[in-house]
Amino acid sequence: MIKHVLLSPNLRKRGISDAVRQTCEILAAHGAHILMPREAAMLEVDGLHMDYMDQEIAAEQADVIIVLGGDGTILRIAGLAARTGTPILGVNMGHVGFMTELEPGEIDLIARLFTDDYVIDDRMMLSVAVEREGTPVFRDIALNEVMISKNQPFHIIRIELWSDGELVTDYKGDGMIIATPTGTTAYSHSAGGPIIEPTAENIAVTPVCPFTIGAKPLVFSPHRTLTVRTSGVDGGASCVSADGKDGPEMRPGDLVVIRRAPDAVRLIRVKNRNFYQVLRHKLSDGGEGR
Repeated sequence: MIKHVLLSPNLRKRGISDAVRQTCEILAAHGAHILMPREAAMLEVDGLHMDYMDQEIAAEQADVIIVLGGDGTILRIAGLAARTGTPILGVNMGHVGFMTELEPGEIDLIARLFTDDYVIDDRMMLSVAVEREGTPVFRDIALNEVMISKNQPFHIIRIELWSDGELVTDYKGDGMIIATPTGTTAYSHSAGGPIIEPTAENIAVTPVCPFTIGAKPLVFSPHRTLTVRTSGVDGGASCVSADGKDGPEMRPGDLVVIRRAPDAVRLIRVKNRNFYQVLRHKLSDGGEGR
């Protein structure tokens, strides 16, 4: 039974005040205790009772997290939701919205949460660490992808990829994307990588602008440990990021180690659609999600 709901809105989205009010009215009508981040108090939703608190505390108390935003908004709360095991229902207030389940005109379907008319998809995540002389100097997790890229726009870098200690490939180029199945419909797809259905639970590796004929996308078992080493070409340097967040600049000899993360993100589905229906709709030329 759902009693406590964390409502996490992207305050920069157009129409967010109306979406928050409509969502809160549905939740209140079903007797849910509404929790919201402190910064959302600026929306001034009058006439409805809710508690404002730190999002980390609210996620631990909540039975469900409802995200009003786009895929980026889900990515920002994904790590917290994975640690607490709290499932996420996303309402798309952005553009493509692969991870979001509902469009703004479908907010009324949130009521299905209270009739158990939904399913939950578990989405694997990646853990990434930068090791410097054998010591981790950076750690993060990613629901979409880990990106290793050049720092200077007019230089390239040399990249070596190892799987469980075995050299797989090396090439010169702009970078490398290591993606989860969820992330294969994001930046990895734009770079020419394969699209993998979420339940396959593989790790996709896609070169970015390789200056080598033989550099191709690769798909690995989720049980592999991938290690990446980069070096500058003509003064080039590289950096690491997880789901687009700022990460460290690499030093010579640094290693990037990527594994399947121990926790998964749980995404709620309230509509009877499969992955391929969503794929055709979102990636069609006239898809309304864009």
